[in-house]
Amino acid sequence: MNLGVDVERGELTDVRDAQAVLAEARQWLADRSIDQWQEPLPDRVIEADVHRGRLFVVREIGGLAGILSIAPSDEETWGPDSVRALYVHRLAVAQRHRGAQLGRNLLRWARTYALELGCVWLRLDCAADNPGLRLFYERAGFTYVRDEFVPSPDGRRFFRVSLYQLAVDGT
Repeated sequence: MNLGVDVERGELTDVRDAQAVLAEARQWLADRSIDQWQEPLPDRVIEADVHRGRLFVVREIGGLAGILSIAPSDEETWGPDSVRALYVHRLAVAQRHRGAQLGRNLLRWARTYALELGCVWLRLDCAADNPGLRLFYERAGFTYVRDEFVPSPDGRRFFRVSLYQLAVDGT
């Protein structure tokens, strides 16, 4: 399943490079006053994704071109749900690949992966005050569901996120 990118399961040796991609994304967002990912993510969160088989990466010489984590549930944000879905987290592309459709290709890959797992939906969330990212997801076929308030990773504050979903079977 190439779909324009070679996606591989991440390894513990990828944590440093994954953090570098996330740091670039965090700076890009901060430069635009977008309140998303402003607190650095502890290594242990990415390490846990690796141990659970949930970190996926696109490699290139000298680092990672893009990353995403996937999960079979996200009750903290979406609430309990009996519908089978795959949840995308931490989708990030290295700045040197911005505009090269890597993010869109990673979403296509995730959709195919969700279909292979027998899921009905591919779901994600983003900062509600990030109109560019919201438009990106909508152009990729995702449908807005609702807004929710979620805690920051350190639990010190709450911020509003917009929830999106895409039917993986194309309907």
